[in-house]
Amino acid sequence: MKTLAIETSCDDTSLAIISNENGTFEVEKLLAYSQIADHQKFGGVVPELASRLHSEKIIALLQTIGFEEIEKVDFISVTTEPGLPGSLVVGKTVAYELGAFFKKEVVAVHHILGHIFSILLEKKLEDISFPLVILTASGGHNDIYLVEQKEKAESRPEFSSFNFAGFQITKVGQTLDDAAGECFDKVSRMLGGPYPGGLRISQKAALGKANPLVHFKRIFLAHDKFEFSFSGMKSQVSFLLEKLRKEQIELTEGLICDIAYEFQEAVVEVLAKKLIQAGELFGAQALALAGGVSANSRLCEAIPELLEKKQISTPFFIPTKKVYSTDNGAMIGVVGLLSKSTDGALYQ
Repeated sequence: MKTLAIETSCDDTSLAIISNENGTFEVEKLLAYSQIADHQKFGGVVPELASRLHSEKIIALLQTIGFEEIEKVDFISVTTEPGLPGSLVVGKTVAYELGAFFKKEVVAVHHILGHIFSILLEKKLEDISFPLVILTASGGHNDIYLVEQKEKAESRPEFSSFNFAGFQITKVGQTLDDAAGECFDKVSRMLGGPYPGGLRISQKAALGKANPLVHFKRIFLAHDKFEFSFSGMKSQVSFLLEKLRKEQIELTEGLICDIAYEFQEAVVEVLAKKLIQAGELFGAQALALAGGVSANSRLCEAIPELLEKKQISTPFFIPTKKVYSTDNGAMIGVVGLLSKSTDGALYQ
């Protein structure tokens, strides 16, 4: 089967054509317009501007894909939740208008399911072992999910679960305040950097080192729970900067890099340890990382390092390409194809 997929949940306008003719989720086309430069001067996403830009850019992307290609797809997949209401409306409106014009079914897709199953892009379903424990982390969410084959899944009344395409998906952990990506953005601004902050923090951290002036406590909360709290991490950076100011210690470029290094190490350590602990508790046959934060090279290195240190042989997956980590149409297409390849029930 083949689907045209549309993603407009926040500030990325993305269209893709995805197929699974031979069992592999192939990305035939992937187009995107990133609004980062448009929102940068405001220090964050402006919802009204985001929806207007989606309206302006999505038609050009459709023209690039070509209406002949749209004719060939079996159905249309579109993100319908969660996200910025105005941005979602643009994608949904275009999807249903195309569906009516080309007489194609429209399949509604949950954005977080897109991130969960983004690890399947350029892979086959059988390449991943289940149960799978996956951390989805970005600027807007920071969750750990247990993905089990429905017929083998246990009842877990203490958690929130739903069924999708033959799987039981259970949220076993989430952030209690800021998401990791949001924290990266805020700390970047504290250090005089632009929005978004993830790339800048990782670039500065690569030039930094351990510094006796800089140490941030790792906030793990309860050992046997999988909740996160990153607002305290952000506060620690703020307190350090205030302390340096009072002690008249110059915030040099080298010191900025050292702060970025220690901050990134602290966040990465918490994320990696929580994911692996969840995998051990739930007997995961595979671990995975997805969402915008999965583009962070240090985090992608730290998880296998910790697995090796603990002598755990569980395979670890991330999206095949960094472009599949951020919001994109390809991941939405995978979810659409999965839903159509089973009983057509998207999520219950």
